[in-house]
Amino acid sequence: MPSKARSLFELTRLHWFPVGSDFNFWPFAWSFLSAAYRLALPMHDVAKNILFYALLGTLIHSAGCVINDMLDRDFDRKIERSKGRPIASGAVTRTEASILLAVLVAAIFYMFSTVGTTGFTLGVVMLPAGGGMYPLTKRWMYWTSLFLGIPFFWAVPFTWVATTGQFNWDMILSVATASCCWTCIYDTIYACQMNRLEAGVKSMAVRLGEGIRPALSLFDVTFFASLLYAGYLNDQHLPFYVISVIAPFLLCLWHVWSFDHNDPKDSWKKFMAGRHGAAMVCAGLVVDHYFKLASLTG
Repeated sequence: MPSKARSLFELTRLHWFPVGSDFNFWPFAWSFLSAAYRLALPMHDVAKNILFYALLGTLIHSAGCVINDMLDRDFDRKIERSKGRPIASGAVTRTEASILLAVLVAAIFYMFSTVGTTGFTLGVVMLPAGGGMYPLTKRWMYWTSLFLGIPFFWAVPFTWVATTGQFNWDMILSVATASCCWTCIYDTIYACQMNRLEAGVKSMAVRLGEGIRPALSLFDVTFFASLLYAGYLNDQHLPFYVISVIAPFLLCLWHVWSFDHNDPKDSWKKFMAGRHGAAMVCAGLVVDHYFKLASLTG
């Protein structure tokens, strides 16, 4: 691949796929699969929509990375792990990055337009609220991971309304809170890889310090309680509670109390392992959905 094309490809982080893209996908998937269960959608409709949200999550992640690198160019040059990024290293200019960003945003807005007027409006609000603002928060607040949870939170009503056509706020808020907590936990673990304090970048990892484990444990308990309540509201059955609630909660708790927040390699390892718990939430929803459809046709 030519060097310029390769640099633009790396700017989107697609060379890491599915790392990063999957974390953007989870809130869409959790919300859609919960809504699909409620509506008892056929499995072929479930598969088709999951592919749609996987693509949408990937595009949003790539656009967010471009915005992040454009705004963080000077910070990235001060951090060993990020100084080789395309914009920080000079391999991609801001003009080139802006053109790429425009293409990605156009594709995202087109996908938003296919889910109806209400869904489109929610999507248009969601994108700048998270992707546009998150990189700036690192300059003036420590609770950056919590702010990152906003677009992940907002993805839930977008997906729920796009699927059901209704605002079921108890259900939406439960799944959205679980999604926000999961994001806070693993983004904070991710931030432990970099010595952002020396670069003047704020993060929850820096702010929490030695209190990081109790704080992330509280997020995990909230994640557990939120999904538990969502399952009750959605009339889920045993597969959901075992696979989607209990197993991810325990896995996350183990990650929180076993990772070395002073070791960048271990932080990366635990961040990557977070996808397993998130995938468990999806797996439990799919298994429960399958048994529900079987009972309706039996």
